[in-house]
Amino acid sequence: MIGEKVVLHAMMKGSDGHYVGGLVNGARIVHYWGDVGTELMVRVDGDISLFLGYEEINFTAPVYVGDFMEYVGWIEKVGNTSYRCRFEAYKVATMCDRTDMDMNGVEHTAATACVPPILCGTGIGSLYIAKKDQRGETDPAFVHEHTTKK
Repeated sequence: MIGEKVVLHAMMKGSDGHYVGGLVNGARIVHYWGDVGTELMVRVDGDISLFLGYEEINFTAPVYVGDFMEYVGWIEKVGNTSYRCRFEAYKVATMCDRTDMDMNGVEHTAATACVPPILCGTGIGSLYIAKKDQRGETDPAFVHEHTTKK
């Protein structure tokens, strides 16, 4: 269970653009990490949990409207009611006009995969599930002595 990953994919839409040039606010990454954290908690203990906060957030590359993102999270440490998680955000595809690609004869809708994916952010956060709300794992891949009901 510790280290078992949850992955979420999303395309940055026009409404995600926050700054000139279609730059997406870093808060969008954090928003999706919240969804990843929630899914982790549902899988490990059958509750949507409460996100307590982040102890670290780093933005390492810009994200733009049209980028295809992959948000990854995993549990690093389990307490009685808290779960320390790590998060990463990767750009897995981008619009060709955001690259150094020759756009001569290429449609403005052209996109390209980012190989390898570009790390755009990392974070460490903690989530909480009250003891009374812990139902045990709902996904066998997330079984842990903490979640095994006696």
